[in-house]
Amino acid sequence: MPINPPARVLITGSTTGIGRAAAELLARTGYEVGINSYSPEEVADTVAALRAEGNAVFPVVADLARPGVAAGLIDRVEAEYGPLDILINNAGIGLQADVLETREEDLRRLFEVNYFAAFLLSRDALRRMASRGRGHILNISSASARRSLPGLSVYASTKAAMHALSQSLRIEAAEAGVHITEILPTSVRTPFFAHATNRATRAYSAGGRMLTPERLAALILEAIRRPQPEIYTGVLIRLAFVLDTLSPRLTDAILRSRRSRREG
Repeated sequence: MPINPPARVLITGSTTGIGRAAAELLARTGYEVGINSYSPEEVADTVAALRAEGNAVFPVVADLARPGVAAGLIDRVEAEYGPLDILINNAGIGLQADVLETREEDLRRLFEVNYFAAFLLSRDALRRMASRGRGHILNISSASARRSLPGLSVYASTKAAMHALSQSLRIEAAEAGVHITEILPTSVRTPFFAHATNRATRAYSAGGRMLTPERLAALILEAIRRPQPEIYTGVLIRLAFVLDTLSPRLTDAILRSRRSRREG
């Protein structure tokens, strides 16, 4: 069954981009929303702005890039604000670097934020939701989880790990009445690219048609209202995955040609 308001939601990375748009939409729809960031100032500003509109929100300051922070966060939130009905693992950071350009600290930091935090939060949330027989965990992944691109090996690896986690969780959580949804968007028009680490000599920017964070927020709300296993943001991306499955050699050739044009 879908979880309708009033219900309590925690959205990681919710002071900007997709997370902020989702927090605004869910709060205005009637959900009580936990606002998370590593920055106390950003959390305070976002909470104040949403409360000024009459929305029910609460602050959750936590730096998910720091090892050990994610474990126990669900327990802390529930002890302070009450049971969580929905967890949205949205926090994520980017990196553009070929394998030979990648530094070990980049590798560890991306996995800490993009995967380890999501895994630990999902584990702890599932434990509590399962005891209540209801709940919903949504993982904001990426189309790169299904097909990586040159220069994005580390970022795509973190999302591929999230994809595998989501698949396992769906089966395990179903027995406890908890829904698991993975959303796999293409590029979204947010500060993500500007804030990402870039080890390459070329600019880090999205190619092709970009989605808006408001569009992703609408998909998140739709997934809460009608739980689904996976959500993609267009027919073309599904066709691209079919092509990759049928002919990875052809897909590699297309991507090599695209890379050559961009760097030429």
